[in-house]
Amino acid sequence: MAKRPNPRAIRAARTYTIDEAALALEVSVGTVRAWVKAGLPIMSKARPFLILGDALRGFLDARRTSGRVELLPDQLYCLRCKAGRRPEGLLVDVLPQTPKTARLFGFCEVCGGNCNRMISLSQIDRIRPIFVFDFNGTKQA
Repeated sequence: MAKRPNPRAIRAARTYTIDEAALALEVSVGTVRAWVKAGLPIMSKARPFLILGDALRGFLDARRTSGRVELLPDQLYCLRCKAGRRPEGLLVDVLPQTPKTARLFGFCEVCGGNCNRMISLSQIDRIRPIFVFDFNGTKQA
């Protein structure tokens, strides 16, 4: 089963039964039924119930973006507070993730929990004046 359903696996101009939608998105039939209960529109006048591909894509996109938290330039996302927080002392570790991205890691100044933020390496120069970076144990302002 997929960790997150990929809306691009759904064709917008096609209709899907609940089973077909589950198969296309690599999720269980129960998951699609839960989405219907959560507000996914279906055509329910006849059986089998049909789901418009465009409606399914829109529903999945809305679910993906609804949990996003906008961060200020000096904030990381605190996993314990579930909010944007400044890292303690503005000290962050820079952990390369891919050739183009890195993860900023610090500790929340409110609760002391882990804080993270993914950034593009092209943004490092823009945020360098804000944070104190720690590259492999060597602090850099």
